[in-house]
Amino acid sequence: MKIRPMLLTDVDQVVQLENKTWTSENTPGLIPVTSKEKIITDFENGTHFLVAEENQVIIGVLDYRPYYPFPSGRHIVTFGIAVFREKRGQGIGRQLIEEFFKVAQADDFQKVLIHVLSTNLKAIAFYEKLGFHLEARLPKQFYIDKNYIDDLIFSYYLEETYA
Repeated sequence: MKIRPMLLTDVDQVVQLENKTWTSENTPGLIPVTSKEKIITDFENGTHFLVAEENQVIIGVLDYRPYYPFPSGRHIVTFGIAVFREKRGQGIGRQLIEEFFKVAQADDFQKVLIHVLSTNLKAIAFYEKLGFHLEARLPKQFYIDKNYIDDLIFSYYLEETYA
């Protein structure tokens, strides 16, 4: 497996991966979550993408961007990550995040934030295993499938690991 920046030739595979991965169980956003046009627009507007590739097939993607659009929050970065269900548990997500941490640190980011639905127990366990800490709980932030769901915000401080 190889982790590298996304190329424009990867966009169709990334769209397919993201739309297979994101459901009402793990995102409050609209389904399908993305399109070729949206990814290209996001890329043009400063979102960066890392892909995990195996035998020329994209099996994981991590996109990241500054959390705030203004200078006083420039040190905070957020991300989204998707790995094909069949490939989970093989360390692909961990490797994508480790590479992301290196790139984010090189780009002078100091703090990483990620939003997770409180019902997404596998994602919560994954982030906690990587050293993320629960920073905030926003009760009843979303109404999904006739249930109120809390939004959890996890943080990770890059300077503690890559200083």
